[in-house]
Amino acid sequence: MAYFTKKLIFIIAGTSLTALPALSHAEDKKDPYQDTLLGDMGGKRNKLAEAGIDTTIEYKADFWSVASGGLKRGNNYLDNLDIKFALDGKKLLGIKGNKALIYFINNNGSRPNESRVGSIEGMDNIEVGTPTFKLYELWDEQSFLDDKLAILVGLHDLNSEFAVTDLSANFIKPTMQIGQTFAQSGKNGPSIFPTTSVAARIKVVPVENTYISAAVFDGVPGNVNRPHGTHIDFESEDGLLLITEAGYTPKAAEGVEGEVNKFALGAWTYTQKMDHLVDVDANGNPLKSRMAGAYLLSSYQIYHDKNTGHDLGVFLRGGIADGETAQTLWDYEFGIVGNGWVPTRPDSEIGVGFTQAHNGDTYLDSVAGVANDNEYGFELYYRDTLGRGITVQPDFQYIINPGTDTVTDNVTIFGIRFDINF
Repeated sequence: MAYFTKKLIFIIAGTSLTALPALSHAEDKKDPYQDTLLGDMGGKRNKLAEAGIDTTIEYKADFWSVASGGLKRGNNYLDNLDIKFALDGKKLLGIKGNKALIYFINNNGSRPNESRVGSIEGMDNIEVGTPTFKLYELWDEQSFLDDKLAILVGLHDLNSEFAVTDLSANFIKPTMQIGQTFAQSGKNGPSIFPTTSVAARIKVVPVENTYISAAVFDGVPGNVNRPHGTHIDFESEDGLLLITEAGYTPKAAEGVEGEVNKFALGAWTYTQKMDHLVDVDANGNPLKSRMAGAYLLSSYQIYHDKNTGHDLGVFLRGGIADGETAQTLWDYEFGIVGNGWVPTRPDSEIGVGFTQAHNGDTYLDSVAGVANDNEYGFELYYRDTLGRGITVQPDFQYIINPGTDTVTDNVTIFGIRFDINF
């Protein structure tokens, strides 16, 4: 009875949002902190921003209930705290075209996917293997030639600019941000949440609304054996992760923020070879093979009504990997996102998405017929503003063939996320 009561609370909390009255919004948009919980703090934050230091403090708390299937039914809680200092080099030091970022994260709570769901794609984008406080990003970027050329160096999140779409940002399932073929790569994953590596990136804008980016990352982010805190280790056996992406970003409708319209093609590879899943040498040791992949992504706002505030966008990303060194051979993620469609709720957002991760033949051979070909994921969320700086997001997920094994039942998951921007 207690289990069903908790699930009912999740459902009521989400559906009752549509009955809340619309929030009033200040007409003056000059204050960049007017939509945060603490606001300008008596002018202190604006003074810092005028001096070249923009501060962001954001806290996410997720509550999950696994209703059926998976590894184990039950409930989980986890959270994440982001602390960012964006630095304007021109305001601070008089260096035109310069900017930097100092970014800390802190994680707590349990691991719902690892303990209850068992999905290879995951189900929560703030779940980590080891909760810890760490320096997440520390980089400096210098632009030249009226922003047609930019060079970035430092500790950097690859997924903040590669293989990313703005339209998929609010989905909670992690593969909505980066596909499984890329996320599974490397000895400790690529340089993405929750562990980043040192990088050097160059971005060129040859003509308006186009770009070409290329980057070199340390091949092993952090230290596999020391998950707590931040570790920057340069070992010869780490190798490098090389990535390039070219894209076209046509302008969105007037008044629409973000890069919602985007078409891009990317490719990546590791210089250090990885263990082959099946092939071995005469001594029984795994042979080595080059790990590489590519992806294609598109997102587009197909409808926007300036008068009503209604808009609708779609995104699609697909990826492919070598299939010799990792489980997933190809994947895709597709989603539809609409804003402002709920009556009296101008800040409301509804998203629905689908994913598929397909096992390669080499992996299927390595597990001798005890795996399904695919894992499928479905996510539906409703996101809305409760008050200044506070949003809430009920979330439903259904995963078919979690882990792609032949024994774990399909999973039904109910959750809710609270997001507080201080």
